[in-house]
Amino acid sequence: MENLALLVPISMFAMVFGIVYFAIITSHREKIAMIEAGMNPQEENKKEKSHNKLRGAMLFIFVPLGILVGRLAYPSLRMEAEVCQLVFAFLFGGLGLAITYFLEQTWLRNRDKQDSID
Repeated sequence: MENLALLVPISMFAMVFGIVYFAIITSHREKIAMIEAGMNPQEENKKEKSHNKLRGAMLFIFVPLGILVGRLAYPSLRMEAEVCQLVFAFLFGGLGLAITYFLEQTWLRNRDKQDSID
């Protein structure tokens, strides 16, 4: 029994180490493959992270709004308050991400039109 109690933290440490190691190795291999293909890895990272702040802001706005709406709507929906809040939080969070997606697509289209005019 004592050995089992010692085995749990050791296995947790090994699991976390393995996940971090795998993530680092995968990222490194991806960058090497991009360099071999003639691409610039720093440019690709900038493209992926260009709208992360907007996504985060929309989530921080819409999820609490969903919780508030769920808190106000649970008596009329005949649900428990916690369940209703959780459902509306996910619903509004998804709505916020969908709005962010459409804003990003509109921004990209406008940027492409602007680039073609110049």
